[in-house]
Amino acid sequence: MAVVNRSRAAFTLVELLVVIAIIGILVALLLPAVQAARESARRTSCTNQMRQIGVALMNYESANGVFPPGDLRTRDGGELKSLSSWVTHSLPYLEEANLHGQIDFTVAYYEQTEVNLKDQYFEVFECPSDLDSSSIQLVRPPSDADRYGARGNYAGNAGYSGPSSGIWARDVFWQQNGLVTPDPEGLLLYNPTFKAERRSALRGFGPFMVNRQLKVGQIIDGLSKTIGVAEIVKAPGNDTRGVLHWGAGVLYLHTHTPNTNEQDVTRFCDNQPDAPCADSDGTFGWFKHTARSRHPGGVNTLWMDSSVRFQSDDVDPDSYVAACTFNGEEVLPSGI
Repeated sequence: MAVVNRSRAAFTLVELLVVIAIIGILVALLLPAVQAARESARRTSCTNQMRQIGVALMNYESANGVFPPGDLRTRDGGELKSLSSWVTHSLPYLEEANLHGQIDFTVAYYEQTEVNLKDQYFEVFECPSDLDSSSIQLVRPPSDADRYGARGNYAGNAGYSGPSSGIWARDVFWQQNGLVTPDPEGLLLYNPTFKAERRSALRGFGPFMVNRQLKVGQIIDGLSKTIGVAEIVKAPGNDTRGVLHWGAGVLYLHTHTPNTNEQDVTRFCDNQPDAPCADSDGTFGWFKHTARSRHPGGVNTLWMDSSVRFQSDDVDPDSYVAACTFNGEEVLPSGI
């Protein structure tokens, strides 16, 4: 009896192309879900880090009776120097007591002799959704080769200004010295230089200020109704946004809502589509940073009671401003 040898037919080219197309469709359907899951995990990690920072700020207040200054500055002859930032002062409560103990707070952070403070990274200040600081250049513009240094993603709330104003670099005590034009709607402050009242650059103060520290009792709007810290993004190259120990690097304003297309203003910056900024040659005397993140749709915000809430890019501007002041006595709507 003859045995018939029936070999199994192989895939035809058409069948193979169909299988490849089906696999491609499945990958296309699954990839966004995988990416969304990864971003969700990164955002959760970012939230947890901000809570840790919030606890550190509360522990600082418990130990010192005040919250840390946003920016500690001094004048050395005609030169204005940044000694430290709120980040620097929070280090003992973030398991960096040994480093903190080596810092001389009477000397600028970039002139420390006992420790190389300016180039120190801290993982807790790195949002996983943003650029890895170890993979981007430290900020060392040619004219200031020994300054600035390492960057992070969290900035203290300094308040809000008009659209053409901001944090003045020369304004040590938030009082105008006559070298710049104050905001016509800014807060009225006493200026010791002119021995008279003048308008400030800011229209409202946030909890992190220059050479000033707040007690809990001074935050009359309530800790749960005042934003303390928000996210900012790092840009590659010589961009001073996020410089950890330079106060102007880790302070931001509520002048614009999160992730606005309006440009930031800073001393040195690298204009990016998701981090727009005004080109500068280093001569700007004022700074205006906006809360930004690489999370879709908004930014994480740390409130003064250590809670963390996600703030939408579409937040009502008036409500967003109300949430930045500590003594405006505004009524915040639910959901902010």
